[in-house]
Amino acid sequence: DFSLRMLAERVDTPYAKASQVVNELAGKNFNAFLGECRVKEACRRLSDTEQYGNLTIEAISASVGFKSRTNFVAMFKKVTGLTPSEYQRSARLQNAAKKP
Repeated sequence: DFSLRMLAERVDTPYAKASQVVNELAGKNFNAFLGECRVKEACRRLSDTEQYGNLTIEAISASVGFKSRTNFVAMFKKVTGLTPSEYQRSARLQNAAKKP
């Protein structure tokens, strides 16, 4: 439930200024930026089979802050070009290839 309002309060900055800074630095609005950050963390977790391999894609989605599978899959595909299951399968193959 993290929001731009919460960010502004935490850094003691007016809401409009926080929004402007995010837009300038990230080149996108706060919600798009937050969605991308969540997808990047989901990618890390999907790739880390040792620590997160026992979790479902839905559990990882929820753990990074997505409230619906549909929104997660849409944002994930927008950011990575793959569905979460395609990404997970690829990550597992790469991890298996690295093991002796």
